[in-house]
Amino acid sequence: MKKTDKKYQLRKLNCPTGYTWANLRAELRAIWEANVKAWKIDFAYPISFVRQLVSPVVFMLPYLLYGLVLIGGRYSENLAQLVGTGDAVAFIFTGYIMMGFIGTAVWAMGFSMRREQWFGTLESIYVTPASRLGQVLGMAIHSTIHQGMGTLLQFIFIYVTFGLTLKMSGILPALGIFALMMLALYGFGIVIAALSLILKEGWIVSDSFYSIMSILSPVAYPLTVLPTLAQQASAIFPTTPALIGMRTFLITDYVPEVVGNVFLHLIILCLVWILFGVFIFHITDKYVRKKGLLKKF
Repeated sequence: MKKTDKKYQLRKLNCPTGYTWANLRAELRAIWEANVKAWKIDFAYPISFVRQLVSPVVFMLPYLLYGLVLIGGRYSENLAQLVGTGDAVAFIFTGYIMMGFIGTAVWAMGFSMRREQWFGTLESIYVTPASRLGQVLGMAIHSTIHQGMGTLLQFIFIYVTFGLTLKMSGILPALGIFALMMLALYGFGIVIAALSLILKEGWIVSDSFYSIMSILSPVAYPLTVLPTLAQQASAIFPTTPALIGMRTFLITDYVPEVVGNVFLHLIILCLVWILFGVFIFHITDKYVRKKGLLKKF
């Protein structure tokens, strides 16, 4: 068959469509390859990779040092009155480790499409038959593993420096809460990735949502110190029930700041954020291609 034949040209245009097992495997393969690509870029710049690995420990230090200076030591009576435990190091550490995973959603996932534009590969991705959402999910896998390594270093540092003690019996339920939180954060990250397709400057979107989520999540202070309206608004972010739930299982004497089923709350947020994220990304992707906005990206 010659390339000039009409039949041959039509065959070139046939792309895999429909919800079949073969197409699902192809999409999963594309997601995995996007993850592998991100690791290859990381290892191509070893100094940058090491810096990113150590930075979670360095960035956590100001939170700890400010806390220790302001309360005049490791234990605070005011904190104990608010949440049951006065151990500021345990409270701040269990809160701050979530900061990195917030960054996974709003920076790594949200910024993934803009990064492809920097690399000059965005147009190539858009002409492949694979879903553009696969690029975002591939970056989610990469950044979650990367951040997990940084969190392990944080834990070793805190354990060696402060002798941190957590309830070992609470590790498994805490990991279950963490997994639900990450799924919900992935949905949140997909929404931001979609917004960056239209608003172009992804860092503005990522920075804005990162700041809002950091303030409304009980990372370094109890949720009860926030105004009532802010406390209610924080319930839409998965980090709030996740932090409260994980501290409940990991910190001795910790009293949850809100009453409610943390697991049910997170399951609902997972469903809402993932469905909302995929829907927003789908309609944004169609809009960007229809309007030809990539050339203005």
